[in-house]
Amino acid sequence: MNAEQERTLRLLARGRVTILPGACTSRWLVKASSYVGSLVAPGAKILIVPKVPTANLFHLLEAGGRALEVGPETFEYERTQDLVPAFATFFARHLEVGLGQGVPRDYRECEERGVGVRGRINLPAQRSLAGLPLPVEYRFDDYTADIAINRILRGATTRLLRLPGVTVDTMRRLRQLDRRFEGVGAVTPMDLRSETVFTRLNAHCRSAERLARVVLSSSSLIDAVGVTGAAEFLVDMNKVFEEFVETRLRRSLRGRLRVLGQQGEWLDIASQIRILPDLVFESLDRVVYVADSKYKVTSDGLGRQADYYQLLAYTSALGLPEGLLVYCWSEGTSLPRNVEVRNLATQLRTWPLRLDRTPRHLENEIEGLAEFILSRVAALRRLSALNVA
Repeated sequence: MNAEQERTLRLLARGRVTILPGACTSRWLVKASSYVGSLVAPGAKILIVPKVPTANLFHLLEAGGRALEVGPETFEYERTQDLVPAFATFFARHLEVGLGQGVPRDYRECEERGVGVRGRINLPAQRSLAGLPLPVEYRFDDYTADIAINRILRGATTRLLRLPGVTVDTMRRLRQLDRRFEGVGAVTPMDLRSETVFTRLNAHCRSAERLARVVLSSSSLIDAVGVTGAAEFLVDMNKVFEEFVETRLRRSLRGRLRVLGQQGEWLDIASQIRILPDLVFESLDRVVYVADSKYKVTSDGLGRQADYYQLLAYTSALGLPEGLLVYCWSEGTSLPRNVEVRNLATQLRTWPLRLDRTPRHLENEIEGLAEFILSRVAALRRLSALNVA
């Protein structure tokens, strides 16, 4: 890798991947932290491989959507270590399944001007015409496919079609899927900022929409850098892991505890310092537990000091005697460790969520975590009752 290629890759990485000179010329030190994927410059490519098994990687990416059986793309990824072609195939499979039940449609209010009336007259706009009878300003509801979820799906399809490395077969499938979105406009920043509301009319595209957001948030073309034939596709495993834990715990605890993700709270009385716990658990509209999830592999059941400080701030602000750190775990076994804070009697616990086995084992791990949280909430209730008595 020469200096020009290093410059291009560094611009693509935008601080998410560190590229430093090595001990000798033409050698470089690459540090990826929590990102996986690829950086491509003309004549150079950096492949960043996750620390979890391939099947579990794709299982995490599905999050709360409909899980599909592991397909050939996972085996291709194990051979090439390149996430782009494997993810593109994975996305195409989910989108094919989703669109098998039809392209989602919904009513959208439109405003137009014409010589006839369609729908109802737009009186404020009509008054601006100074009393002229024609043209007529009117509003109507159009049953259309040009809605946010389809713009997101089409935007991801288009993005993957432009990324280097996608296989010929997957390119063909993505082009066929793109044609299904005839009349659907380009994805907008507002589409991505707004959370998709799923109903029975669009729930069949939940998995594809989830993966599409990963594509659109993790990938950008080289247009901003100005080099032809270069691109990046980086997936933030911190975010993927957090969303997976949140979604699965919400499913496991439904009807028993309410799970709120990224629930904004204030640390101080004057509401000046914001905190954002990954997981807040409520019962009868009262916060009863808090947790933070971290995609970091631990070897001793303990977390980083900064993570404990953060969790302590959450428990203190929420008035809770205990909190939990949920960690990714890739090898070996370790029991959850408990840290008791001096002078506060606050308990900070850790739970290692193993990712080194199969997706089925991972789901069992989540169920075990859910039961552990329920048991801690029950224990804290009993302790509170004794203190009151």
